Amino acid sequence: MSAPAPDIVENTIPVLAVANVEASIQFYRSGLDFQLDWHGDSQPLYIASVSRDGHAIMLERRTPLTAGCVWIGVDELSSLWAKIRSNGKVEIVQRPTNQRYALDMKIKDPDGNILWFGTEPLKDVPFGQEVAEHELQRKE
Repeated sequence: MSAPAPDIVENTIPVLAVANVEASIQFYRSGLDFQLDWHGDSQPLYIASVSRDGHAIMLERRTPLTAGCVWIGVDELSSLWAKIRSNGKVEIVQRPTNQRYALDMKIKDPDGNILWFGTEPLKDVPFGQEVAEHELQRKE
């Protein structure tokens, strides 16, 4: 008798704790250009899913809040960084910084969750250095 086939993981989706699902949906949609995929039926909302470019983040109302962290790989940071800076309502944890593993930046959502964005590191900027605007505008 042969062994059963192993279960296959279809995907993984981060689930972030939020105090107010409606407010979080608004933050992700207006501040980061995510779209609303679906939400539950309860009022106030208990759970929802937002996504960008087919990659989802679920938002779940929880008490007490326990902040999480999500890595979000992107093809480049310059346009996202410009949007975040122009918004004025997004808490910046780390400006774009060139690291050995990535050119990355971190922001907080309204509930303290860290959104850690990153792309390939710049080749001509020292590692561990914050990236100047003109360097970010060059192709990363």
